[in-house]
Amino acid sequence: MNKKKLRLLAAIGAFLLNMLFLTIVGKLVVPKEWVNNFILQKVVLIIQEIEITSVFVLLSVKVFKIKIEFEKQNLVKCIFWYGLVACIAVIVNFVMGYNTPEKSITTALPYILLSFITMMCVGVAEEVMCRGFLFGACSDYFGESKKGIYLSVFISAFVFGCWHIGNLLFAPDLVIATVAQVIYATEFGVIFAVIYYRSKSLIPCIILHGLIDFASDFWNCFAGDANEVLTANNTIDIDIASAIGLVALCSPFVISGLWQLRTVFKKKAENRPMSNVSEGNV
Repeated sequence: MNKKKLRLLAAIGAFLLNMLFLTIVGKLVVPKEWVNNFILQKVVLIIQEIEITSVFVLLSVKVFKIKIEFEKQNLVKCIFWYGLVACIAVIVNFVMGYNTPEKSITTALPYILLSFITMMCVGVAEEVMCRGFLFGACSDYFGESKKGIYLSVFISAFVFGCWHIGNLLFAPDLVIATVAQVIYATEFGVIFAVIYYRSKSLIPCIILHGLIDFASDFWNCFAGDANEVLTANNTIDIDIASAIGLVALCSPFVISGLWQLRTVFKKKAENRPMSNVSEGNV
């Protein structure tokens, strides 16, 4: 087995081991009642995401020598053009999640701020882990060729989707919802990997990821009893038709990602002969 393949397998192994570690800690250390407590659940999530970010930044820099990109150029273009479908998802989540507010904005504000901080921490951690580290490890192994990038995008997206299987340990009643989440998270993973590849920056991925999650949670902050809403969300499963609808609704992420990659490599193919001709003339 060559060194590159060993590095890739070690990277995937590190990902799985960290997932196992967090699962064991979550089951043994975190009290069960905290899972259905709005504030305590968010605090646990923040701590978890800090651990994930720290571990995978350390692994990237010190162990695997993977450079995680944080370019700040063309952020507006990267967010609103490369990530157009993700921007639409933020709006859809915000609109579809609407419930009649039972709290004033003043009362709900601490919950909103806590939710925003938590979801942005989720965005940072999962993007560092799945795009910065895992996509980086895959592209190091498969290379920058068309085939290599496609493989890196889909492998990192698939592993990102599978990451969400762990939710069953904390919400065992949500079987259909979790299976659907694994699939549509994989679809999300495709567009985020493409945005990262095109922008050479995790920043737009982090912003979009955090906002999508925050938009899903926003109206829960206005519930009269946020804990009761959270308990319902963790115990009432969705039906198969709703699951299929969610997966279908997220298919534009894959379509957009594939279209963008096709455009990128088509332009590269068109420019290659021109550069060769120029070199010949010199």
